[in-house]
Amino acid sequence: METAAKIYSSIMFPGVAAEAEPHFSEIQKRMLDATPDCIKVLSPDGRLLAMNKAGCLALNVPEDSEFGMPWLPLLPESVHELGQKALQTAIGGHNARFPGMSISSDGLRYWDNLLNPFVDASGNVLSILCVSRDVTATTELKQKLAAAVNREQLLSREMQHRIKNLFAVVSGLVSIAEREAARDHTPQDAMNILRQKIGALSRASDAALPHDENETLEANQLTMLALVSSVLRPYGEQCKVAGDEVHVSRSSITTIALLLHEQATNSMKYGALGGSQGIVSVRWAADSQGINLNWTENGGPAISSVPQRQGFGSEMVDRIIQAAGGRVDRTWDRAGVIIDLYLPESFMA
Repeated sequence: METAAKIYSSIMFPGVAAEAEPHFSEIQKRMLDATPDCIKVLSPDGRLLAMNKAGCLALNVPEDSEFGMPWLPLLPESVHELGQKALQTAIGGHNARFPGMSISSDGLRYWDNLLNPFVDASGNVLSILCVSRDVTATTELKQKLAAAVNREQLLSREMQHRIKNLFAVVSGLVSIAEREAARDHTPQDAMNILRQKIGALSRASDAALPHDENETLEANQLTMLALVSSVLRPYGEQCKVAGDEVHVSRSSITTIALLLHEQATNSMKYGALGGSQGIVSVRWAADSQGINLNWTENGGPAISSVPQRQGFGSEMVDRIIQAAGGRVDRTWDRAGVIIDLYLPESFMA
């Protein structure tokens, strides 16, 4: 950019200092109009004195304009502050640079703007050359790369979270299986009970995954009772479920199952499902507007205060539900957490 600015300066002001009010010959104008860079000459008070064809197109200024208008108002308001700071730096006799953007018939364009002041022998700024280069392709590529990196980081965090939860779930199921076997005075059956619970968990996960794309929607419809029961079956009699007869849409199965599985995992780690006396009650009611589901825990560790932060899994599920128009509210009662979940009509089949 600096090299380009020197070349443009030599074309515009060959062998002399920059004039306060530049006047270009037809040859100079043609040379400047041939470049895709936007070339502008500004006065020290920020007026636009001259501009080439590319600049006129970018800023929606007629090529036959007499100019003299303020320069900053021609830019999007979002870059006014950066442009003003760069202009003040140039007025002080120093080069300045700032990122900008413009909106034209081609859409949003990104620009790299360089302000180069022309100073006379006394140190006075006569005019300012502003060269703006279109960096849309580079900027969009950087944005795509940044988005890709963010997605990879999110997937990595989710994978780590799921692996951590998997160990927690298996460990919890082992404890539940041992308790059930000891209660029935058949310790030798603990492994069989554990196998059954892991199998139930596998079937619940399968219900939440997409099926063959050739299957019809009706073939994969689930009632809320079937879905909730399948997800919570591994936790046995510690989970009590009941609610209205309502079918859930196929597109919502994953979201609901993910929420229930996430909350059950949290309950095994910190709440009612972590102990032999804890009970989780899941109830729901449906109307024409949607489904209201309530998750209530009792008999677990007493809650003395509201957690200061939400776990990654819960945060992720909440974002998914909110994006679909739903709502999740948590109440940290001393006896156990209470979750009120609202699912809009789109969740019903």
